[in-house]
Amino acid sequence: MVDLANTPTLLIGFLVLAIVVLSGAAIRRKDQLSRLQDKSLRDKELEVAFQRKALFESGLVSVTDEEGRIIEVNSKFLGAFGYRQEDIIGKHVSELYPEEEQKLSREIRSKTRGGSIWTGETHVLRADGSKALTYNTIVPFMDGNNKHIKNLSFRVDISRQKMRENQKLVTTAFDSMTDAVVLYDPENYQVCYMNTFALAEHGWDMDEIGEKTVWDMIYVPDPAIIAEKCKKIAETGKCSARLENEANGKVYDAHSYRVAVAADTYRILTVFREVSQNVELERERKRLISIITHELRTPLTSIKGALGLLDSCAMGPMPSEAKNLVGIGLRNSDRMLDLIAQILESEKAEHEVRNEPLEPINIGEAVRAAIAANQGYGAELGITFQEPVESSDLWANASERVLDQILANLMSNAAKFSPEGSTVDVWAERHVDHVVINVRDHGSGIPKDLQPQLFSRFIKADQEVRGNVHGSGLGLSIVKSQVEHLNGTIDFETAENVGTCFRIALPLLEGDQDMVERRQASA
Repeated sequence: MVDLANTPTLLIGFLVLAIVVLSGAAIRRKDQLSRLQDKSLRDKELEVAFQRKALFESGLVSVTDEEGRIIEVNSKFLGAFGYRQEDIIGKHVSELYPEEEQKLSREIRSKTRGGSIWTGETHVLRADGSKALTYNTIVPFMDGNNKHIKNLSFRVDISRQKMRENQKLVTTAFDSMTDAVVLYDPENYQVCYMNTFALAEHGWDMDEIGEKTVWDMIYVPDPAIIAEKCKKIAETGKCSARLENEANGKVYDAHSYRVAVAADTYRILTVFREVSQNVELERERKRLISIITHELRTPLTSIKGALGLLDSCAMGPMPSEAKNLVGIGLRNSDRMLDLIAQILESEKAEHEVRNEPLEPINIGEAVRAAIAANQGYGAELGITFQEPVESSDLWANASERVLDQILANLMSNAAKFSPEGSTVDVWAERHVDHVVINVRDHGSGIPKDLQPQLFSRFIKADQEVRGNVHGSGLGLSIVKSQVEHLNGTIDFETAENVGTCFRIALPLLEGDQDMVERRQASA
């Protein structure tokens, strides 16, 4: 029988026991949850560690702090760009960017500070100063208060990929050419590459050229020529030569250039252009000059002499109408003989300039000397040659004789087409890496229809020239060939009723003081 008096005590005992049991279960459950949370956290840490390890092992990784200073890099980064750990840690990330990408560096930092990921192509300066092109993904890290604390940069070096793409573009361009393009090793003359045109001319394919040398090609008649050319390319970086192969009767112009493939290794790229037809035309031109010299000048001289006798009435008096006709014949004979003389002088000038050696010339002094030498000619036409600004004492490789001829020709042209009482300005100045000689008149300008062919032979303006001075139209064509012999260029600016300025640009010679002093001592 149950003692009802003790029932509350029993109930309390049961309740206490239940609470103890439930508390124990709760504690065990909490402990289990805690262990699960710890395991999940460890798993998460392991996952992050694994991801970090994978990231650091697969790419070029760097980490920067909130100020942009590099605080960590992986070994791949160091190996790819040639740095040591102590060289790179603490550097500001902007120091890795070349000068032209400093603005981009600032834009990247501004974007990532706001929490945005940045991706794109950037260059990285290697330890040796060279540039590597990379595809860069920059991930910003923010703290609990959404404040930027660091950036992780993951780079992939795409320099070789870009190089391969560029090589493909170059190869495609070469293969579209109708000139032969050949790349070969100057050490053993082994052919490395031939474009489609060159392969077709030889009947070869790309698989065969690995066994071929320069001597197997149809373009090379004499090994000594190529050996000498390679020597010149090693010294100057480029060379041109004319090759005549008696075996096939063809003539080629070869233009060669040094192409670097490594720090101390290079190949020679040569473009061969067949000019057999041009050579034949040149021979025909020389034959024509010979005909002009022997078959035209001599009879014209005799005709002029006979007309002169008639004009002087040595054969008796003539009616006035006949005397006028004789005078016309004399004047036309003089014009023809003068034209023949100018043609022959043009041929002589072009031949001489090809054999004229070049030496360092003070261009400022040459300009002042030309002004002094041509002042008398200008006075005859009422023109003053002047130097509007003092010419800089700049140096270029040239020939004093050829330069004098160039300036005399341009200055006389300017004087002939300038109004009486005006000036012709002549001066030299520096433009980047060139010396530019300017000859400026204040005449009526060059007609538009004449400008495209101004430097061709026998091109003359229909403008009135002063002092009854006429030319053959050969002067500017001679000037152009002379300027090109000096490795320069010539162009002009002109405006109607304002005038014309011819500009000659010659490569600047950065002479040292010793050279200047030697030149002055020999003057």
